[in-house]
Amino acid sequence: MRSRFFVLALSLACAMVPLRAQGSADQSERPVVQALQRRLAEVVQRTLGASDEQMRRLGEVNQKYQAERKELNQKDREARQAIRAEVLRDSLADQDKVSRMLDELVAVQRQRLDVFAREQRDLASFLTPVQRAKYATLQEGLRKKVDQLRQKRQENGLAPAQRRRLRQLRRMGDTTS
Repeated sequence: MRSRFFVLALSLACAMVPLRAQGSADQSERPVVQALQRRLAEVVQRTLGASDEQMRRLGEVNQKYQAERKELNQKDREARQAIRAEVLRDSLADQDKVSRMLDELVAVQRQRLDVFAREQRDLASFLTPVQRAKYATLQEGLRKKVDQLRQKRQENGLAPAQRRRLRQLRRMGDTTS
């Protein structure tokens, strides 16, 4: 339960948007998420050397793309889970389904690139190129941490043989993690 909220907190903090009331979220976790958001905003501001006005505008840009990113992340996660489920079936895998899901991953990556390009144009109106590069690096690092936490959580639900197979696939450069 706590790891679920930690991943949620990291995701929300990455977007640096105000936390909205969560109908199903435990209200006792809300201060933790807000504290994490504030801490991340401080780190971003310090790392970028950004002014308060730049941080305000950065929050607006993040909010502008948040829904789109969330949808792309969901599509990506669903495609990867479907691929993983089929690959773990070894010789029983549905080849057509895997092919369709791989095509979906390619489409999602193209859409992500489009979002990134639009976001960079927006950020260029108030951040320097160096600030934008630092910010992109911070975002990527946080995304990797969230992915690592998600992978560990996914492994917890697998049988030992499936867990070994999944780890083996990841070591081989599997794109379904």
